Amino acid sequence: MQVFKFGGASVKDAEAVRNVKNIIKDFSDQKELVVVVSAMGKTTNLMEKIVVDFLKGEDPKKHLEELKRFHTVIAKDLFDNEKATIFTQIEKLVYDLEIRLSLRVTSEDELYDQVVCYGELLSTHIISAYLNQEKIDTHFLDARIYIQTDDNFREGNVDWNWTGRLINSDVKELIQNNVVVTQGFIGGTINNKTTTLGREGSDFTAAIFGYCLDAEKVSIWKDVPGIMSSDPRRVEEVSLFKKLPYKYAAELTYYGASVIHPKTIRPLALKNIPLYVNSFINPSDEGTVIGDFEEYPSKSSIIFKTNQAIIRFAEKDFLNVSKGDLGLVFSALSRLNIKINLMKNSALSLSICTNNDVAKIEKVKKLFDDKFKIEVIDDLELITIKNHREETIKEVGIDLTKVYMRQISLDTYQLVIKN
Repeated sequence: MQVFKFGGASVKDAEAVRNVKNIIKDFSDQKELVVVVSAMGKTTNLMEKIVVDFLKGEDPKKHLEELKRFHTVIAKDLFDNEKATIFTQIEKLVYDLEIRLSLRVTSEDELYDQVVCYGELLSTHIISAYLNQEKIDTHFLDARIYIQTDDNFREGNVDWNWTGRLINSDVKELIQNNVVVTQGFIGGTINNKTTTLGREGSDFTAAIFGYCLDAEKVSIWKDVPGIMSSDPRRVEEVSLFKKLPYKYAAELTYYGASVIHPKTIRPLALKNIPLYVNSFINPSDEGTVIGDFEEYPSKSSIIFKTNQAIIRFAEKDFLNVSKGDLGLVFSALSRLNIKINLMKNSALSLSICTNNDVAKIEKVKKLFDDKFKIEVIDDLELITIKNHREETIKEVGIDLTKVYMRQISLDTYQLVIKN
């Protein structure tokens, strides 16, 4: 049993969808296969525009028309019959989305999840119908029914016990005779509300299905050859990792490597399920396999994490930062789901580097404005060098006059610099 995951770039147009069909035919036996699909191309960005404009009180119809037109054009290129039911399905989904925008929600995050999910629903309906047309027996599966989470919108926490039961009750039987096509990134609550698993969370969806179904392997099809030692657009000499231990790969994702979603590794490692990262452009190339390997890479890995900000909490009147103060700050950061990417504290201040989520940072400022002097520095980048050497630091070409924070451990060198 296998799980394939295809991201937005791999289904960005009709030709890309045909390529997905060929990969399914060539690299699986077309049974006992779950195919997890993201929204097509840059659709998620368009869905986010719909949310933003709606919250501003603007009419979303222009974006809705663009959404329908984009998917209809792809469908017309794929389907032999222009009266195929998929065209009615596209219209229905866009109409459902318009109705959804008129319903009451309790928060902006809840609205986001109820709206953004339509990108994945549109792509999977099209791909499922196309595979059936091409004589690949396919079953469309709504992931919101099977991946059950709490109501922590935009970052739903999976109920592994209930999710496992639901997936095993139906999906194990379905994959005996069908390719199952389902959505990445989305889940659902016990009250039938849609949740999302975090931006770019489709990899995690593939890992959830792989874990629950005891998959032989999970394959993520990307527009890169595999996991590289660094971003070739930023570093001249890069190399492909052919094998990576689970722990090393988990570290890379924690530090910001964007090839794999950070939550993907753990469920697969728990059951020793290998994760393959392959190129959908050159699918027969070797790629990278992540598994239960003992040997760690000796070469350096350089990871660039953009759109960072530093929040500096300084005590007023030159008082020391107490343990109680730190506890209050960390508790608030946890409630707001703010991830600390790097931290530095002294007697008089605490500085954290985090993703530059303006809305969340504003909430932090309001919470602690009366207790601390708070400074926010944005337009920053976090650079992490694993297995760092002096020559590697020079190779990256870091301007040390722009460094705001620095931390060096036994094998890891991290810097926060101004862009």
